[in-house]
Amino acid sequence: MNYITHSLGGAAAGVMVINAMGVNEPTQQSAILTGAVLGSLFIDIDHKKSWIAHKIPLLANAASGLFKHRGVIHTPVFVAIVSIILGVLDWSWLHEWNVFAPYFIRGFIPGMMSHLVLDTLNVQGIMWLWPISNKRFHLLRIRTNSMMEMAVCVVLGACLYGKYGSFF
Repeated sequence: MNYITHSLGGAAAGVMVINAMGVNEPTQQSAILTGAVLGSLFIDIDHKKSWIAHKIPLLANAASGLFKHRGVIHTPVFVAIVSIILGVLDWSWLHEWNVFAPYFIRGFIPGMMSHLVLDTLNVQGIMWLWPISNKRFHLLRIRTNSMMEMAVCVVLGACLYGKYGSFF
């Protein structure tokens, strides 16, 4: 999937978090949505040509040098590790510096998970059971930048517009 599809998936995950938490304050909603979209894109830090790699090239070079694309970074274990690290930062000092950081974090992790779910629709799939198994799972055979991916984008966009269309 490309960065547009992942961004829309992240935004959808952010909307789910907002609804589940009952967040009504616009700046808190924005922090959750921003976190979710950036989380959805962060997973591709292991791909030098990804959108996020162009924004954080030093980290992308290190990640792509250490891990192959759709390898360890594209697993629930990696999301869990990032979740623990962000949770510790949030509890220890991050919320002291920025009152919106906890909301950003609450969007970031579901955004990362949305990336994994969308990549499960891709022909290459991901390793959902890593490190127990290196088997890749996929539900569909959607190729990146294909008409089917465009259809996924349209559906995600329509769902988001249905929820937040009054903002436009």
